[in-house]
Amino acid sequence: MKRLPLVLSSLFCLLSLQGMAGIFSPRTLKITTTPAVATTALEPPQATPEQVEQQLKDAQAQFDHALTLFNPWYTGPLITPSASMMPPGYGNLQPYLFVKDTYAQFDENRHSVSAPNAVTVNPLAILQFGITDSMDTILTVGGIENWKQEHNGGGFSDITASLGFLIVEQSFYVPKAKFSIQQLFPTGQYKNLNSNGLGLSASGAGAWQTTFSLAFGKLLFWNTTHPMNVRLFFGYTISTPINVKNFNTYGGGFGTDGTVHPGSTFACDLGLEYSINQPWVFALDLVYTATGSTSFTGSPGLLNPADPTLPATVGDSYNDNLSLAPAIEYNWNENLGVLGGVQFSVYGRNSGNFVSGIFSVDWTFPVH
Repeated sequence: MKRLPLVLSSLFCLLSLQGMAGIFSPRTLKITTTPAVATTALEPPQATPEQVEQQLKDAQAQFDHALTLFNPWYTGPLITPSASMMPPGYGNLQPYLFVKDTYAQFDENRHSVSAPNAVTVNPLAILQFGITDSMDTILTVGGIENWKQEHNGGGFSDITASLGFLIVEQSFYVPKAKFSIQQLFPTGQYKNLNSNGLGLSASGAGAWQTTFSLAFGKLLFWNTTHPMNVRLFFGYTISTPINVKNFNTYGGGFGTDGTVHPGSTFACDLGLEYSINQPWVFALDLVYTATGSTSFTGSPGLLNPADPTLPATVGDSYNDNLSLAPAIEYNWNENLGVLGGVQFSVYGRNSGNFVSGIFSVDWTFPVH
């Protein structure tokens, strides 16, 4: 992720000029003994020694405050994508490790219903490279391993690649903004899964998915020594239809043969990073996703080939989920940091009720 450099020299210059404007002693006040000449124009009032002393104190206080400010270093937050552009000639590597336990399910009425624990371990790596000052690219690769009811399965996940385009740079009043197009390539396993019906060997969606997104970012400086970085992300994902057979990512059973039409997904994330000091940062994500119903056409197959009264189901109804992800960051410098935290669901419909531990390292490096 691109760093957020802050040059304080301009601030010091302004404060210095302001201070210099008031830095003069009573001895520099020239008192004239020339007889006053009658005039209708009002002469500007002369500063008293007490006013001069107060100006000196105010200028010194502003300068002392400026000295306590620092160039903030940020690694996270955990989930919300950044609006920062990676400059040409530089790259960024950010490996992640997710360990997720889905211990219940939110039903149609948003009630949490207990379910057998499903544990997922998901390592992945995000590579970002600058192409031009206004365009960069991101590649994500990873894998997944699932455990449930003393069974396990997994494999290589889907690959995603994206292009990001700068809309506007950050200014004093305007946040930076970035538009991205991401393409998912269905490299993971999604059909002809293990016939135990648990779906543990599923590692991909099977569809070509395209995501259009807008990301915003703003660095805020309060009248304290604790700046805050704010991120806001909106994404919309559309999918191609998928031909599935037998047990698959979307359900199914013995003899399932047909086409799945995945619902589109809307995502909205808010990320906050609060600087405790330069190396230590508290981060928080608010993550919301909503996916339309997934439909199926074809033969659904059977859950048990010996019992034709138990047809399999394929697809899903509308689902959404709201989760929080607090984290702590530690940065050795502006190019290297680590962060760790948890993500947990607080609200949902037809989705998993989960808690996930997340750890990541962020490293920016030159490539020329």
